[in-house]
Amino acid sequence: MLILKAARALAEKGMAVFPCLPRDKRPATPHGVKDATTDPIEIENWWQQEPNFNIAIATGAVSGVFVIDIDGGDAEAELRKLEARHGELPATVESITARGRHLFFKCPDTPVRNSAGKIATGIDVRATGGYVIAPPSVHPSGKRYCWSVDSATTFAAAPDWLLAIIAEPETATAAAASEWRELARNGVREGQRNSSAARLAGHLLRHYIDPHVAHELVQSWNATRCTPPLSPDEITHIVDSVAGRELKRRSAA
Repeated sequence: MLILKAARALAEKGMAVFPCLPRDKRPATPHGVKDATTDPIEIENWWQQEPNFNIAIATGAVSGVFVIDIDGGDAEAELRKLEARHGELPATVESITARGRHLFFKCPDTPVRNSAGKIATGIDVRATGGYVIAPPSVHPSGKRYCWSVDSATTFAAAPDWLLAIIAEPETATAAAASEWRELARNGVREGQRNSSAARLAGHLLRHYIDPHVAHELVQSWNATRCTPPLSPDEITHIVDSVAGRELKRRSAA
């Protein structure tokens, strides 16, 4: 009953879980991640049926966490490059997978979506609507997932630079005009600067504001409304990144 005990413990900590097939990542319930729960009776029933079911944690708001999935040595090298540029990721809860590791972060105020390779090649995001296999489940290769003994014991908040990469710029219909006025008037504090700058840049570019004008507007907003302001180079990087995504969107339209 090792896995059942672990499933109960995760649920007690607020993690919504559901079973996957033994030594597999495929759900063992009819609706998969939608069946995730913290209900101890439901969890008991599942693992009484099959003690070797793997454990899946539903990511996103239902569990209060999102996960960075680092898959292999090449992905680790890509992450080191990002950390060299932006700063190291904070220590957080971490599990060891068959080929890499899962880093668990608190869900931010802004929505985070599932993505593959958006951060870098081999680095995926599991958030709302997604899930990850949790220790002590067994990978299809036969290797058992385990919690890292060298990691933190609490979920860290993701740094601004990471949220800026994975955040989706909102369209005009996704944010009320009053929200944009609030952002322009009052600005934001540390923890929301990068994602807010990305949203503002996306809003301007989606309205076909000239990229050079959009860049200057976001720089001015950053200098006067962010506490403390980001560096001008960081704002340039954010606007360039959002502009690249907007160009791709227009080309595909």
